[in-house]
Amino acid sequence: MESKSNSWLDAPVVRLIMMVVATVLLNFGLFPVLNFIAPLVSGIIIGFLVAKIRDGVAVSFLGTIISFSIVFVIAEWFAGFTTPFIDVVGAVLIMGGIGTAGGLIGSVISSNVRS
Repeated sequence: MESKSNSWLDAPVVRLIMMVVATVLLNFGLFPVLNFIAPLVSGIIIGFLVAKIRDGVAVSFLGTIISFSIVFVIAEWFAGFTTPFIDVVGAVLIMGGIGTAGGLIGSVISSNVRS
């Protein structure tokens, strides 16, 4: 018989938020090594762990957007904010798209492995 936990940490929303934080940290850790492949790899890992296609894609997208917003704003700060803002937003969205593709791939792999 399963034991039911009454902890608020077991709520699905809290788990998804924790996975977004894990995606951000994974992107920060992989970026110096993999550069622009980092969102794809972290998306695959997070998508595999989340296992639901919709949730895996959403978590990968949000985590990648948050992490690369921070990375690109810091890079712009060091460069003296010389790049137009719309270019930075476009770069963040491109990285978010790569992370989303990784989340989709990881979720599909996970659903095929677990079924």
